[in-house]
Amino acid sequence: MCNSNEAAVDYLQKEVEILRTKSHWKKAYFYLWDEQPLNMEQYESLCNIASGIHAYAPDARALTTYYCGPSDAPLAPTPFEAFLKVPKFLRPHTQIYCTSNWVFGNREDLVKDVISELQLENGEDREVCMGPSNPHPNWHLGMRGTQHSAVMWHVWNEGGAGFLYWGANCYERATVPSAEIKFRRGLSPGDGVLYYPGEVFSSSTQPVASLRLERFLSGLQDFEYLKLYASRYGREEALGVLEKTGVYLGLERYTMEHMAIC
Repeated sequence: MCNSNEAAVDYLQKEVEILRTKSHWKKAYFYLWDEQPLNMEQYESLCNIASGIHAYAPDARALTTYYCGPSDAPLAPTPFEAFLKVPKFLRPHTQIYCTSNWVFGNREDLVKDVISELQLENGEDREVCMGPSNPHPNWHLGMRGTQHSAVMWHVWNEGGAGFLYWGANCYERATVPSAEIKFRRGLSPGDGVLYYPGEVFSSSTQPVASLRLERFLSGLQDFEYLKLYASRYGREEALGVLEKTGVYLGLERYTMEHMAIC
């Protein structure tokens, strides 16, 4: 067992050293735990893994997704208060904190409490996974185009620094690339699928982007435009633009018409 652990540590060190030579290192991060740890043992395990990475690369960034505190050691009297305490529990092992939209429901005002607790200049990341569903913004099939674009309007409006989506090609496994595309059972149509194998449509192996991916790009461009506008005129002025044009006022109050965006 000892030799096995030593080999694992040695392997980790070599991999991190290789990664640090890559040009995209400054943009990269380690996603150490899918979804979130559920109990103290898992939280401590995540922190230990992050510590191992930081021992070889102090500038490495670890991302943790979370939507509640550990179930066997409540951090506060109520679930939401415990949720707010998670960043303190994860410091200094986590650098990017990513919360699920499910936590807030329609209460966008609660986001300010989270950002205040994080005490980060650039806010936090946001995640959608399976939900939320109508009428909230997401990338499911059957949603309106502006509903797809509104995902990134929502992130910017809340002061988010980034966005995490759980998967882009998570359709049912097929034996050949040209097989009919089938979405995973139990998920909303289109959830986790933003592009398709080119072989389904032609002899080309080039992946084919979905319209929802194009609308994500549109929303991402709007996010950058708002950042630029805010850097020149201030965030309050940029928020005023969204309000005056009626483009985005809240999770259930955003434009259904593309003309408002132009």
